[in-house]
Amino acid sequence: MTNRATEPNRPYAYDNDHPAAPNQLASLAALLDDVTIGRLTHLDLRGRRCLEIGAGGSALPAWLATEVGPTGHVVATDTQPRHVPTHPRLTPLAHNIITDPVPEPPYDLIHARLVLMHLPQREQILTRLADALAPGGVLCVEDWAIQPDTAVIDAPTTAARTLFAVYQHAVARDILTAAGTDPTWAIRIHPTMRAAGLRDLDTAIHAPVWHAGSPGLALVTVNVAQHRARLTTGALTDSDLDEIARLATDPGSGLVVRGHQLYSTIGRKD
Repeated sequence: MTNRATEPNRPYAYDNDHPAAPNQLASLAALLDDVTIGRLTHLDLRGRRCLEIGAGGSALPAWLATEVGPTGHVVATDTQPRHVPTHPRLTPLAHNIITDPVPEPPYDLIHARLVLMHLPQREQILTRLADALAPGGVLCVEDWAIQPDTAVIDAPTTAARTLFAVYQHAVARDILTAAGTDPTWAIRIHPTMRAAGLRDLDTAIHAPVWHAGSPGLALVTVNVAQHRARLTTGALTDSDLDEIARLATDPGSGLVVRGHQLYSTIGRKD
């Protein structure tokens, strides 16, 4: 989730140079790496060439580099590849998927997680990734469907429930949508892959529940740290944001939230 550029004068929603970025990357890895590995573990990757788009701080590129064995290789791209782990069969590459061509295709596996949802050119990029597959190659695209309505499952008080709901709508509207993120893109990955000519399409939906103190709700502190000024231009105050961060991070607060659904779609090239 670290391709930052979207359109001129419209920066990516999250700054990976921000002091809160390591917390964000670690939380996303804790939330999603096992889910993604579960989706890919059935593939025979020995001797294969793999491309990871927007690798960030995930352990997935190193896992892929282990899976491909001594005759395979993994390229892990990011606009800031310093976050990519090291492995002898892993090449980190500074790369912007919007402006740069797919590096040295074809690939047997291309994976992109929490990247395309943030890019207005998402449909065209997906088609380019599909074209960069070798015959029989697999594309796996994973993105969150962000639905702030009725997301709070439990809260210590009615006021806390209302406050957190206001916060979630503000994030979706003032941070994500304002930066070009499409909260509904995930549900369109499947038909977009079909239109790109991929076959054997399979979509799985991971629907977590996040409790206070969990990695999912740790992302609240990232939003508050990076976007406090923007969030306080609307209905929220600084004291509101402090209370929201407390509710999210204190395991005793009683806050329980429906986490974002991860749509994981896999397609294969003829």
